[in-house]
Amino acid sequence: MKLSIVLLSFYSVLFSQHMGDSTVRKGADAFYNYEYERSIEILNQARKDYPDHPGVHVAWAAAHWRNDEANLSLEEIYANFDVNLIEIESIYDSLLTIHPDHPEYMLYYGTARGLKARIFLGQKKWIPTLISAYQGFRIIQKAKAIDSTMTDTYLPIGIVEYYAGLSNVLVKAGAELFGLEASRDEGIRKMEIAATQSPWAWTEAMSVLSYIYQFMEIDKKRGLEISQTLAKKYPNNFDYQLHYTLSLLQINDLIQAKNELDILDQKLTKQRPRHQKIFSSYLNYMWGYYFFLTGHDEKAIDSLNQCINYYYAELDAILGHAHLLKGKIMDKQGKRMEAVINYKKCIKLDNYTHAIILAEQYLDNPFQE
Repeated sequence: MKLSIVLLSFYSVLFSQHMGDSTVRKGADAFYNYEYERSIEILNQARKDYPDHPGVHVAWAAAHWRNDEANLSLEEIYANFDVNLIEIESIYDSLLTIHPDHPEYMLYYGTARGLKARIFLGQKKWIPTLISAYQGFRIIQKAKAIDSTMTDTYLPIGIVEYYAGLSNVLVKAGAELFGLEASRDEGIRKMEIAATQSPWAWTEAMSVLSYIYQFMEIDKKRGLEISQTLAKKYPNNFDYQLHYTLSLLQINDLIQAKNELDILDQKLTKQRPRHQKIFSSYLNYMWGYYFFLTGHDEKAIDSLNQCINYYYAELDAILGHAHLLKGKIMDKQGKRMEAVINYKKCIKLDNYTHAIILAEQYLDNPFQE
């Protein structure tokens, strides 16, 4: 999910009061709402009309990234993303040569540098992820020191702190060596500031927090609040609708969840080809979860098998939860060996989700309703 951080994305979108603000905002809203072609068209023109705008170049790179995610292979996505990041880094470097203490240019230069961590994160290359994130983080810290009122800076800083606090001993040691605060709680606190107080970064901050509250630091109430806000704001964003549906399942609102699942079934065939492959796995997991909650275990197993056997997404939080849920059903049916196999597959993913904690518990003590 969220592919988009998918697990943790590094771009925020800050535009204070500048010529072209409304145009760039339209472009950003368009790619959040899955209107990729329109977004790219708007932002291509905005780069020509407002080349000095602080956020337009990062927004342009993000729009191309989102469009590529929907249509291309991972190798092509990463290759294009890297080329675009090199281009916009060069632009921000030039702008900072002219305006060396401009906090917004500094913020977006740091954001562009930190975005490279997204490529390594998807490949589970933890140390390169930290190094790339740190390179952007230090620049953003300087921007914040110049202008402490820029609440949008709290998103990238919060992400790096949360990620460092979440990771393995080696990554934490590296974070401390770089002088970072490896704190999950502090990272979440900063991201919440961005989600609730920042003028532009709130969208991405909510997106990241929705993922965290549903898969990492489970908070069903806050997860529902955030996912519902995003789903209403961007009704064409299939991923946001999935997050909202997952929150409904997590709070056991089965009537509304069923309504949403039926709608998602109808919308799935209208998604772009690569999105159909990714989201069909997600949707099968949701149906499996729904059938589990309603006591239809065999239907649940069928849906979970579809999720697992045809899993296509880069990030594997849903895959881990599918193995966990299948293991729980196997335990219910007295098929302990099959349950253990699924718990071990969940743990092997090593993706820091809450599912791994539960799977480790059920390895020692079989699941019981």
